[in-house]
Amino acid sequence: MKNIVRWLNNSSLVKRMKIYSYLINGRKPWSTGYSLFKENMIRKSTNDPLIIDIFENSLQLPKHYGEFLDERVVEYPWLISRIGQGEGRLLDAGSVLNFGYLLENQKLKNKDITIMTLEPEGNCYWQNKISYLFGDLREIPIKDDWFDEVVSSSTIEHIGMDNSIYSSNPTFREKKCLDYLQAVSEFKRVTKPGGKVYITVPYGQYTDFGWYQQFSAEMIDLLIDTFAPAKLIETYFCYESGGWSISNKQYCQKFEGFNIHETKYFNPNSTKDYDSDYAACSRAIAALELWK
Repeated sequence: MKNIVRWLNNSSLVKRMKIYSYLINGRKPWSTGYSLFKENMIRKSTNDPLIIDIFENSLQLPKHYGEFLDERVVEYPWLISRIGQGEGRLLDAGSVLNFGYLLENQKLKNKDITIMTLEPEGNCYWQNKISYLFGDLREIPIKDDWFDEVVSSSTIEHIGMDNSIYSSNPTFREKKCLDYLQAVSEFKRVTKPGGKVYITVPYGQYTDFGWYQQFSAEMIDLLIDTFAPAKLIETYFCYESGGWSISNKQYCQKFEGFNIHETKYFNPNSTKDYDSDYAACSRAIAALELWK
């Protein structure tokens, strides 16, 4: 028992040291300690009633909210603010919720959750009655009108693109930029009448990064037309120097994404450094709540 306690203490110390390293070395995106610091912020924000109320009512975010951090710090609290209370069947299309600290959230812990993604992942919570499906979201092997809610966060921008970093299956090395619409149709098909689908995507100037694409206003419009929702709420967030804030569709059209894989930190043949605003990835996010 003493050895276990000692291991836990040491593990906690290592995490704290990594976060400390991140803080004292300029808070560079994706550097040592970045992911741990971001996880701590997401834990706090998704369990803070005041923050959830801000996202639920599309109010202005606190000053410097999510500064130097990627879009997950707005996507997760937005999702938690929108997902319904109580029980019900929920499909996580893309495995964005497959983390213990998220599945324990009050909004999720009593739901019948199915997670679908291309390939098995390191995290697996079958002991918590989480179901897993592995396959292509363009062909979801579930009958019509099954789920009360479908979540797809920062996922459909990868559909039809080069997914070799997620799967060794050559079938998923593609260049089919409109195939995300097939997944959107599938989301609607498997959702019950009156149910809701929550989708977030990187947004701004259209950019083909190879492994994903940043959505333009025209692509958002195509998505909405394809789903043909009975009701729709669109929310937009943008990242500028100082952090994330709530915004609008027109203003966010100007933003370029930041591809960390093109920098010298991930590509030894590159000389590209961070931009002056220290954007970690997307500079704008479209968050769509669609009723069937």
